[in-house]
Amino acid sequence: MGKNFPTQEIGSLPKFSWRTKPFRQMTLEDSDIVSAKVWGERLQVPGSNELLRILSKRGGFTEEEKAAIVDFSLLYAIRMNETAGDGLAERRGLDLVWSGEQARTEMYETPVSNIDGFEFIGKVRSFDNKYWRMASIRSPPAYKSNYHIDELLFTQKHAKRKIKVPVTDAITIMAWSDNHHYTSKWAKERASPLRRSFNARREFTLDLAKIIRKVVRELIAKGVEEVQIDIPAATQYQSREDIKLVAESFNETTKGLSATFSVHSCFPPSLGYGILFPELLEMKKCERFSFEYGNRDGYRRGVSDEARPGFSDLKLFKEYGYSKGLGIGVLHIHTDRLPSADVVKDRVLYSAKATGLDPRELFVNPDCGLRTRKPEVAQSMLDLVVAGAEEARGELSAT
Repeated sequence: MGKNFPTQEIGSLPKFSWRTKPFRQMTLEDSDIVSAKVWGERLQVPGSNELLRILSKRGGFTEEEKAAIVDFSLLYAIRMNETAGDGLAERRGLDLVWSGEQARTEMYETPVSNIDGFEFIGKVRSFDNKYWRMASIRSPPAYKSNYHIDELLFTQKHAKRKIKVPVTDAITIMAWSDNHHYTSKWAKERASPLRRSFNARREFTLDLAKIIRKVVRELIAKGVEEVQIDIPAATQYQSREDIKLVAESFNETTKGLSATFSVHSCFPPSLGYGILFPELLEMKKCERFSFEYGNRDGYRRGVSDEARPGFSDLKLFKEYGYSKGLGIGVLHIHTDRLPSADVVKDRVLYSAKATGLDPRELFVNPDCGLRTRKPEVAQSMLDLVVAGAEEARGELSAT
């Protein structure tokens, strides 16, 4: 990117009520239409009057109208990225953007719905009191369709900044699925229960990785320069073999492909990300690791170890001689309590000190995607990312 502390969003953004209600057969209220109008003006979304015309029906939308609503949702998300930090003149906006995963159901259901071999078996309550549909693998997975192409083409057409595409990895799909097919297959083998269980996970994961590689290859063929591999389940299984499998899965997914690959993970265990070392560094083509740190940190100022307890894991990268890029999660995304821009600045500067990395390779971002927040909170978080990074640049250049 060429500048110190470039900024990025990790992937998802909240969906406005006018985006979700038409797909839940819910009638729109005045507040939904007012929200579309106010945010359309705030974000300077081109053509938002057409969205208001469609929404004025309040219900009974045609499939064509629903598709247009999704497209406008993508536009609003792109503009949230590109206007973040409004008030900082030409420096506003994130440096690396995406369209907020507005066209996706969520990061698990969308890929699973487009890979043969799965059957949905019910809803599961997640950590944030939301529900997701769990699937069971009943036969070997097979490629069915590319579930990100249309989203990509739309984003390429409308985004003015460099884009990246978040793609859910094989480990996460495996970990969040019922492993019926492979467990049944390996139950017949003469081995310990632990060995059979791991072998079933590994075979399922690597079969999925080959499918995801095809998805990514097609995205690259359409001009994608950067792909973010999302692995929130990286620490769900904590044996050394399973940690090695995280790296093996990434390598299988990216094998033979030419692009900039980054990895995002969250939900570290109580011991922190240290459990992933040193196997993490065996991801051959990973140019940037983006992890959450803000949710374990305090709100007071300072760049000392005592002031920044949530960022202590960063020292591991220096200890292991890591010299590529990092994405620093500076905002806890499961609370509406926001730090000041000065605290964000201190988190950024501490990260630079703890890692010793070139500031141009330290990206600043929220801990994770912002889908759980209300739009106004999500926008404030993106504003803080931009403002905190800008203040850190200023202080760094003054020293």
